[in-house]
Amino acid sequence: MTTHPSAQASESRRARAAFLAVGVALPVALVAIGSAVIAAWLPTLPDPVVIHWGTTGADGFAAPTAYFWLLLAVGLVLPLALALTSFGASRGRWGATTRLMGGFAAGLSAFALTLCLGSLALQRGLADAADTPDVGLVLLLAFVVLAAGTVAGWAVQPRVIDEAAGVLEPRLAVRVADGERVVWLGTTTMPRAALLSMAGVTLLLAVIAAYMLAAGAAGGWVTAISVIVVGGALAVTSAFRVRITPSGFAARSLLGWPRAVIPIDRIVSARAVDISPFGDFGGWGWRIAVDGRTGIVMHRGAAIEIARRDRKPFIVTIDGAEEAAALLQAYAERHASDSEREAS
Repeated sequence: MTTHPSAQASESRRARAAFLAVGVALPVALVAIGSAVIAAWLPTLPDPVVIHWGTTGADGFAAPTAYFWLLLAVGLVLPLALALTSFGASRGRWGATTRLMGGFAAGLSAFALTLCLGSLALQRGLADAADTPDVGLVLLLAFVVLAAGTVAGWAVQPRVIDEAAGVLEPRLAVRVADGERVVWLGTTTMPRAALLSMAGVTLLLAVIAAYMLAAGAAGGWVTAISVIVVGGALAVTSAFRVRITPSGFAARSLLGWPRAVIPIDRIVSARAVDISPFGDFGGWGWRIAVDGRTGIVMHRGAAIEIARRDRKPFIVTIDGAEEAAALLQAYAERHASDSEREAS
């Protein structure tokens, strides 16, 4: 059944309205409610209150108003940044991943609300915050709320996927004669702005880790390990070489790993599609989409989509995707024809 363009546009508008209600309006409402509750509880709280628990109990203290800032940062700023970034990056290409980001924004806000109010509820009526019991159950409840809120936020949004808008018309039909060997080579990299922003975050983490290690602060080594992991992931996934031959498809990082190899006998078909990193995959790099597709998503725009036997499609964004997909399709058709002749 073909969906009329006006009906599809109406469904897309409905999906976007639901996303804004779940990912933007709901976090604003939750933080407003939480702030009102904290304000009402202030006379019953010790000063200072506990803001951090370690393995030996309460080990971090601050003024009760610190929870206003914690709720604002984790319950509002982060969810809004996540939701609005996903919303803006998904224009013209709405999908399951964007819907998930809206649900996660709601879940994250509910997580912050539960964590803040639960932590303060343990401290109400105490003369000394050091007597506050362990926060473990509150933390567990907060993660349960995060998961439940994300699922609920996902469920209340309509299932709308702009699939037709993502298919690109082939620029040419490639015909490869028997015995002829044509090879297509290309390189795909992250946009410079994305690389610079991720490198900046890694550098900031490195500075924080160095400061924490120098000061002997708890968690310094954890932060340092995080820097190594983030920096290593950036190094191995920032650029890939793509190769299409009669044997099939191959892509590998400039450092040699990770890599993807799809033999020609596993390829059903290939086509060029238009990809939105956030709308389809929730970001850049080696990604897995909500609908099961995997791929190398370096930038917005044209990509090779490879339909595989017994597996979800594999995608790689790259300049010249239309020509590359046409060549791979020609090889897939030739292999299928050869297999039919051998079978007969």
